[in-house]
Amino acid sequence: MDIEIRRGLAEAWALATAHRNMLAVYVAIGVVVPFLLLSSEPIFSLRAVMAILSDPWTYRVGGSITGPLYLLGIVAVVAAGAMLAAWNGLQADLREGYLSEVMYGMVAGVAYLLANLVLAILFGLASALPLFALGPDALFGTGGALDIVVALYRLLVALVGSWIAARLCLAGAIMGGRGKLEPLAAFVESWRRTRTAQWRLFGFYLLYGLPYGIAASALIIVHGAVILNNTPGSTIETLMSFGWILLFALYFLGQILIPAGLYRASEPEVAASEIFA
Repeated sequence: MDIEIRRGLAEAWALATAHRNMLAVYVAIGVVVPFLLLSSEPIFSLRAVMAILSDPWTYRVGGSITGPLYLLGIVAVVAAGAMLAAWNGLQADLREGYLSEVMYGMVAGVAYLLANLVLAILFGLASALPLFALGPDALFGTGGALDIVVALYRLLVALVGSWIAARLCLAGAIMGGRGKLEPLAAFVESWRRTRTAQWRLFGFYLLYGLPYGIAASALIIVHGAVILNNTPGSTIETLMSFGWILLFALYFLGQILIPAGLYRASEPEVAASEIFA
């Protein structure tokens, strides 16, 4: 079993063209709704972040942290639920409708989210152990050669984390395609299916994330300039929100379509038309 990146991207494009209306609905649920929810909390605005960074002694965050954390949890569940619902709808032999897909997505999305959270915490703890063993100098920096070693180690950790993410990239598509609620079996199967193509997938996802990183950095610079030169609530500052929504929507679609396409590419060529709609 192997995965051809080119075939996977072709399958992703075919899914996008065949299900564009459905994808538009799930982009609205998974991107627009979370964006509007986060916009209701001032701490998540770029203007507030810039004010705090510019003068942390003057601009402080008041109130409880419970509200923002609670909101982040809701947003994460909504986004994950929309992704699982989309994967379920994209790969169903016969769709049962948006209500059924959303209900499945909300339940499966929580399980998928929790599994990813547990894996991230375990990986973070394991990668932090060497830094704790080196003591406070490694954690807070001393300006010496140790800082260079720590920086290289953190780069290595980031690369290993990206490799693990590439190995597990099919898990959500596997869950959604089969309508399963239990994520662990999907993670195991994704690890098995990506074995022969792991380095190609690792390189692909590094390159795939590069344009989004550049676009996000450019938006931050432009948005920051708009904030510095305009009053709060100005028309041009409001228009910047559409740029962020567009970027998040494109990234969201990629996170759905590319794993679904790669999953299709991991199936035998002759069986793909029989398994997927």
